[in-house]
Amino acid sequence: MTSGHVPAAVQEAPRARWPWQRSLQARIVLSFGAVFLVALLLLLALLGRVVYQAEITAAADTLEVDAFLVANALEDPLSGFNAEFQKFASYEEQHEASGHSDDDNHAVIVIPQSGRLQQVADLYGSDTGTRVTILTPQGGVIADSVGPPTAISNQRVQVEVQAALTGLGGHDIRSDPTSGERILHAAAPIQQGTKLLGVVQLARPLQVTLDRVRGTLLSFALAGLAAMVVAGLLAVLLSRRLLRPIRGLENASLAIARGDLDRRVPVESADEIGELAGAFNSMAQQVQTTMEQQRQFVANASHELRTPVTNIKLRSEALLGGGVTDTARAKRYLVEIDSEADRLGRLAATLLDLSRLESGAAEHETPRELVPLASLLLLVGDDLRMRAESAGLTLHVDAPADLPTVMIWTDQIEAALINLVDNAIKFTPAGGTIELAGRQAGDSCRITVSDTGAGIPPDDLPRVFDRFYRVDKAHSRQTSRTPLGSGAGLGLSIVRTLIEQNDGHIEVASIPGHGTTFTIELPVAVQAGKN
Repeated sequence: MTSGHVPAAVQEAPRARWPWQRSLQARIVLSFGAVFLVALLLLLALLGRVVYQAEITAAADTLEVDAFLVANALEDPLSGFNAEFQKFASYEEQHEASGHSDDDNHAVIVIPQSGRLQQVADLYGSDTGTRVTILTPQGGVIADSVGPPTAISNQRVQVEVQAALTGLGGHDIRSDPTSGERILHAAAPIQQGTKLLGVVQLARPLQVTLDRVRGTLLSFALAGLAAMVVAGLLAVLLSRRLLRPIRGLENASLAIARGDLDRRVPVESADEIGELAGAFNSMAQQVQTTMEQQRQFVANASHELRTPVTNIKLRSEALLGGGVTDTARAKRYLVEIDSEADRLGRLAATLLDLSRLESGAAEHETPRELVPLASLLLLVGDDLRMRAESAGLTLHVDAPADLPTVMIWTDQIEAALINLVDNAIKFTPAGGTIELAGRQAGDSCRITVSDTGAGIPPDDLPRVFDRFYRVDKAHSRQTSRTPLGSGAGLGLSIVRTLIEQNDGHIEVASIPGHGTTFTIELPVAVQAGKN
């Protein structure tokens, strides 16, 4: 049977749209680089803001200190500037008394020039590289280190001048009205005691500070680029190291696909890659084991089928060839042919049942049901008690009435128990005892089937649940009266499958010469209204 649909497990990988999508290493490096670049840009932005604020604060503090130094020099009583400030103050008082108003802050008040104060402004301006302006308490310009005082409007409304008039230092950043350049201004009061003589105003272009900020950020950016190059190299090396075991997994997978089931990958680390390698090795081991079991299954099935087919062939040829003239022998041959045909039918039916059970096809034919465990054990005991007695054995059923209920497929668990008790009957000598018992163990129900037979040799014990495995091959070839197994060593394999289908577990323990015990554990059913 063919189909145009390709199973998902063997579909080809989707075509990569971009070259880097064809390489996991490239994606790792690019992803690592992108994360590093974003982090670097965010860090540079944060550093830029911090450095800018720090530089502006430092420049403002420095300019304020310079303003106070100039103010301290001018307010020294020995300097003789007090008289000049008094003269300018008198002039402004006369100016106001004459009816002129200073309400227009942009009006220029012509103040007499002071040669000494102008010299101070020029001197400090050249020494500090700033613009020095000396003001009266009313904001009028007395001297300026850059241009004529008459060209400068009243400065009383400026933020830094307002702060200085209150006896404090202050600063402000604003644009020059002519050039548009950003200028940092600072001012300090000139006072003797409590008397305010005037104000010193300093101005310095902000470009100097911004140049330092740009230089600092450029240094950070270059260092970041160098770190990014180093990180890229480390990402390449790291990706190669990470991909090496993955390529090993790829090669091992292809080798196993070609039939090299012994291929394994080394586990070189304890991280997720190491766990992946370990899981791959476990999978490969399971695949190898499954393949070996399948080969063994085919070999055993072929052997089991070959024997009855050969017997039927020999007897049919004898009958067809006319070599059998005795009616009694001919009838015996026909009976034996019929028996071998029944044996083939039982084996085929058993194999089909086992296949259905292992594929889960039988699970959903009927719903599970709540079954009292005690009544189920008593039912199995009643069904097999006569058979046990006819074999000279005592069958004892220990099923306390307080055993809990279990949620199971009743026919499956019943068939499994009948098979186990029937095996115990077959392999227990006359005079022996068989016990079918049930107990509650925590959240599980424990069922035991014990006998006083010959037991199972220790070498055979781990394989009793394998398909076609028989401990006593000569005895197991007799016609089985159990509903499972067909005498071909499949009974216990089906029993284990039935128990596991019902969420249970089965174990076996045996002492040669003293008997065998099969232990089944099934979960207790959780009923509504009970915790």
